[in-house]
Amino acid sequence: MSPEDEATAHLLVTAAFHDAAVSADERGDASVGDFSRAVIRLFEEHQRLEGSLYLVVMKYALEHAPPEDVAALRRWIAEVDA
Repeated sequence: MSPEDEATAHLLVTAAFHDAAVSADERGDASVGDFSRAVIRLFEEHQRLEGSLYLVVMKYALEHAPPEDVAALRRWIAEVDA
């Protein structure tokens, strides 16, 4: 995994959960917004996710990121979730 892959993955993780928090706030769903912000804080602290949260980020990337960024995310996940 290259430093560029790691940086891209970190941006996608942050973007996925930031967008989820904003969307939840707009719907008035404070619990989902709070959870999403907590995931970002924990990710910033530990530099990894747990379990199915990787799938959430992959789904976000597939919907919003170009193929080369999705590929970088896949490489990062394979490395950190091994």
